[in-house]
Formats: sequence, C-alpha cells, structure tokens
Amino acid sequence: MSTDARACTRPTPPQTGCRGALSTDEPSGVVAVPWLTHRGRVGNANVRLIRTTGLPSAERRALERAVHRGELERVRPGVLVAAGALDGFWPEQRHLVLVRASLQRIRPTDVVSHESACAVLGLPFIGSWPSKVHVLDPVNAITRVTAWFVRHGSAARPPRSTVERDAIRATTPARTAVDIASARPLDAALPVIDHVLRTLRATREELTAEVELLTKGQTRAAVAVGMGSAASESPAESVCRVRFRQLGVPEPVQQHAFARAGARTAVVDFWFPDQGVVVEVDGRAKYEDAAMLDGRTTADAHWQEKQREDFVRSFSEVRTVVRLTWADLMDPERLRIKLVRAGVPCR
Repeated sequence: MSTDARACTRPTPPQTGCRGALSTDEPSGVVAVPWLTHRGRVGNANVRLIRTTGLPSAERRALERAVHRGELERVRPGVLVAAGALDGFWPEQRHLVLVRASLQRIRPTDVVSHESACAVLGLPFIGSWPSKVHVLDPVNAITRVTAWFVRHGSAARPPRSTVERDAIRATTPARTAVDIASARPLDAALPVIDHVLRTLRATREELTAEVELLTKGQTRAAVAVGMGSAASESPAESVCRVRFRQLGVPEPVQQHAFARAGARTAVVDFWFPDQGVVVEVDGRAKYEDAAMLDGRTTADAHWQEKQREDFVRSFSEVRTVVRLTWADLMDPERLRIKLVRAGVPCR
C-alpha cells in the first residue's frame, strides 16, 4: 500500500524536558504544547513556549541575552523556545507551534481556519505551510493581513459551528476542507477532502452543504468535493488521482484486491483493468519508518514487498506493475512517460 506523501522517515522527536499534559508547576510564562497530526502522535514530545510578556524587565533582558547567545530562538515577538527545540519536527507541527504562540493575540470572535486549522485538527495539507496564522473574522467582511495573521473576513459566511482542540477554537473538518478547496490548488485540496471522508470526520453531505454556502471559489471547491474518495489511504494517493485527472487517464479502480483461494490477498492502490496495469504509490517511509516497519528490518520489508508484487504479477490479467514515487507525482510529464510506457493512455 502507499505511504505518506512526504516519502521520508519519521523524525525523532527532540527532548525538550516537557512531556504529557500541560504542566501546572512550570515557571510563569512557560507552557507545554502537545499536538496530534494526521501522521499519528509522534511520541509524547512537547515543546515549551517561553512567553516574555508580563515578566519583570530583568528577566526579559536575561532572555534576550540568551537569544543573542543562541540558547533560545524567537517564534514570535515575545515568544521563545529553546534553541533546536523544533529540529526534526514536521512542517505542520512547526505551524501548530506558531498557532499556539499566537493564541494571546487571537480575538474571542476569531476562529482558526484554513492551513492553520489543518495543523490544529491533524489534517494533511500538501504544500508550503504559511508563515502567518489563518483565522476567520466573522465580524468583518474584508480579509486583512497583519504581521501575525491572515484574517479572512467571513461576515457573509460565518462558521455555523466550531471545534475545540487543546483550547484552540477551529473550523470544523468539513468547513476546513472546503475553505482549502475553495482557495488552494486541487492537489492541495484533495488530500484534505479524501482524508476527512476516509476518517469519517465529515460526510459528503456536510462538504456539499459548505460548498453551497461559498460566495467565492464555489466551482473550484465543488470539483474537489466531487472527486473526494474515502478509498484514498494517503495524501500521495490523493495527489496521484489529481495527476491522473490532469493527464486524462482512464478512471482506475482504487484499492482493488487480488485474491486466490488458499493464498493471501494483495490490495493495490490503483488498477486499470482495460490496460492490465497496476499502479502503486511508494515512498521511503515504507522501508525506513520504524512505525511502518513494525519490528522488521528494511531488508525484510523489501523482501516482503517483492513477494507481494510477485503475487500480484502472477495473475494473468496483470500485464505490468508501475511504481510511483513522490518525485513522479511532482513532475506530471515524468509521470505521463511512465504511464504511457506501461500502456495507460494519456492526453
């Protein structure tokens, strides 16, 4: 089966001295920040945010000297972390730290939204994570960009409901997915749409209802929701489906099972029955991620995957198996060449 879209190994969480729930006995201005992402919990690693606002001037000056010595790093003005505390964190985790660092500037009426809501809710966003926190501002109709925030004026479409995660109020999974779909490219939107459908965090009816309320980007969002599939098991598979659409290939069968009585069953990512072609989306994580290896060695994982592919190729209807990497998905022409060589027609 396919692996995470980043196609890389899970980083080792840095040790910051804070674990578990929010501490109650830490010095004033220091909090622990837990998170949960679509990749699953990465250990119990937290990061300590040091807020300088309200501290005595002598303490603030001491902290500033620590920044100049390289012992602390600035996340936001007035918010520091230990040097290297964020090393090895996934991009969505870094953005979540940014959200938490900005909480004291978020207004009571604001609702964390778009990519920032993805980070809070653990939804997969494929693309560059923003340097500012995105919020809905239901009081205003005009979107404003400040030093800290992108405030989306949503007076014409205020959120009908919200969710709370670790004291952060965010848009619902359905609203988040549709906001992304209405404003971002399809290859960024579909992984979010597919994920909320697969994990049952939103229904197609809820997504459609949100699309109908859009005042901008409705057509774009409708395309993404229409393509949504609960059968996509990773962001990479979702992006692959976008590339198939762009290249005009026939509609494949997702998660097709090859089974034989008395033998094992192999489920493949995509099956083109008329062409006899199996397409699998691969990544290094399958062979390097400790969680995915589940006690196996990398050599064991390669051997088992070879045995699985040999089993799939043993079926008479299978002419060939095409393996795609994340690099293939990021280069449509490279992908087109691979598919055409395998006999899958493209525009």
